Amino acid sequence: MGLSLKINQIREFLEETLKILFYYKTRVIFSLSGVALGILSICIIITTIDGANKKAYEIFETLGPDSIMIFGGSERQRMARERVNTLTYKDAESIEKIEGIYNITKAYSVRGITFRYRDRKWQTNVIGATENYFDSYKWNLYMGTVFGRQDMENVEPVCVIGYKVYEELFKGEDAVGKTILIGKLPARVIGVLEERGGAAGGPNIDDRVIMPLSTVTAKLSNEKRYLGVIRVKTTRDVDATIEDIKAVLRRNHGIVGEQDDFTIRSSRDILQFMSVISGSLFLFLGTASVVALVVSGFVLANLFYLTIQERKKDIGIRRAYGASKKGILLSFLFESVFITFLGGIIGILLSLLLEGVFEKLFDIPMEFSMKVVVFALLFSCLTGTLSGLKPALKASRIEPIEAIRG
Repeated sequence: MGLSLKINQIREFLEETLKILFYYKTRVIFSLSGVALGILSICIIITTIDGANKKAYEIFETLGPDSIMIFGGSERQRMARERVNTLTYKDAESIEKIEGIYNITKAYSVRGITFRYRDRKWQTNVIGATENYFDSYKWNLYMGTVFGRQDMENVEPVCVIGYKVYEELFKGEDAVGKTILIGKLPARVIGVLEERGGAAGGPNIDDRVIMPLSTVTAKLSNEKRYLGVIRVKTTRDVDATIEDIKAVLRRNHGIVGEQDDFTIRSSRDILQFMSVISGSLFLFLGTASVVALVVSGFVLANLFYLTIQERKKDIGIRRAYGASKKGILLSFLFESVFITFLGGIIGILLSLLLEGVFEKLFDIPMEFSMKVVVFALLFSCLTGTLSGLKPALKASRIEPIEAIRG
């Protein structure tokens, strides 16, 4: 009997709360909007940071902790877009002799080439690489096969296309065996790379075409001396190997001063880079979400002050009929938390709806999890509690006689 009475009391309390909120629906909608935007920002922060970190760890695992990338040109030269062709085939041969290095991949890129298949066109980069490129990057095939040493030696016009290029040129058709135009060079598609998804804040890693290095240097770039990238794997300590590579390249290039004309990166740098990206996202979006929640909380508190003035007589009658100060306080506090809780749910739903849009616009992967829901609802309830506490205390202190007279 007691349980049934309590259930009825709770039901009546909820019905009364909903009636009050519906009566002040314009103010409620205004408050809901502010909270929803703030929660949306929080959801974007968590999902983008989690997505970016996940992608970084995927790339780290793919490259391997023993990988080292050597690029032509110093950091300053690359930033200023100055000449970056500084790595040579001789450099690759010298690096290959360093103790501990067991795998070396050579590559040269040609940027902004137009690809044509029938009436479809797409512009992207061509990577000329040695035949071990696919094993080195642990990149599986969606269809077809990869080129081998024979293709390298015969300077065959064959290519393996990234999944993005496959979608743009072939629209789901079978691409293997088809001929495409790479600039003015007809080339046969022998394979399509497995999709890996957009890069974390960078170019889409599926938007690439790989050809034999000899074919690119002889038929597309006419560059037979320089390489763009040399990638090595080592059985030794990565930092020690990097120091040896630096010494070899500085000697080969006759460098005496401090400024190198090459750039060396290890797979660890990816994790460091992603931590910087994550920090920037957190700072930018965190500021936006805090501002949105503070503003919405301020608006909600002021709206409650106005509501209390309008409901002063109602509060007095409730007090006269036996409602305690604690009951009035909890009633108003519940209304405030209920509004922000609804705003939190709307913010979560908006983030789910906009997840694909953000990924497409900014090419940043988003990872949605229960952590997002928990954080969002906690923040929304905290906003409701903090913004509604002072008005609720004021309402609970109103004396019945004074309120009814007013």
